Amino acid sequence: MRRLILRLGAACLLTAAIPAGAAVAAGPRAASATVCGDQYLLALADPGQIVALSPQAADPWLSLLAGEAARHPQVRPSAEAYLSLGAEVVLANAWSDHKTVELLERFGVRVVRIPLVERFEDVETVTATVAEALGHPGRGAVLNEAVRRRLAALREENAGAGRPALYLRPGGGSAAAGTFVDAVMAATGLTNQATAAGRSGWTGYDLERFVLDPPGLLVTSFFDSPDRSLRRAFGEHPAFVRRAATTPTVAVPGKTWVCSGWFLAEAAEALARGLRRLPPPVSPPASQPASPPASSNGRP
Repeated sequence: MRRLILRLGAACLLTAAIPAGAAVAAGPRAASATVCGDQYLLALADPGQIVALSPQAADPWLSLLAGEAARHPQVRPSAEAYLSLGAEVVLANAWSDHKTVELLERFGVRVVRIPLVERFEDVETVTATVAEALGHPGRGAVLNEAVRRRLAALREENAGAGRPALYLRPGGGSAAAGTFVDAVMAATGLTNQATAAGRSGWTGYDLERFVLDPPGLLVTSFFDSPDRSLRRAFGEHPAFVRRAATTPTVAVPGKTWVCSGWFLAEAAEALARGLRRLPPPVSPPASQPASPPASSNGRP
């Protein structure tokens, strides 16, 4: 918890939830079956509550709190593993293995299914639900308030200033209105070019269109991931590489928005930092009015 405060920065008020020198009541023993759940568990639970994290918890490319996660056991998700560890609460994705979830619930384990939400308002609801299940509702409220303040500061700064931008992953995947990527882009003041093109939701982008009508700004993620299982035909195509090399680009660490959660504030701040480093967009030269013909008396 104390390390998380450092990550959240001065705007985060997590320390307010735990008075100095006060004893913290232990919550239920808890485990996480997913990398998204890992971030919630590490942010909101006491270290002694955590009996297991997901196998990806310490992956620095996918887990924002990988350093914290390395201090805890990581197990492959299974009902047997969680029951043998005495887990009383398990954080899982909404689409996790239903047989495992049903078996855990049959044995009295509370399973919190974390949905893939697309709006910051819904992220707050998920944070509150997880915090309550872990026995620390106050921490959830403080974390929500901290995220709210960070986003408000970004919106006020407006680093994107309405600049059109296109989000891309190495496989050509993109995101338009109705996605948490779009919500993050909007928080920094960017205009989502995929939305402007009439798209919505999680979508893809055509390589030919990208080359013929390139965006003024690229927002990318996962291009630097060592995971070669990612589809990369789009991102490694010579035509894309050539065009992208001349396009202003902000790379947002994939671990900051591998799914939706309180850590989307980290993605928004990373995007804003990248925008600050870019030179301002070049405006097309204003057309000059034609000079009037000279009159015979020398007057215009």
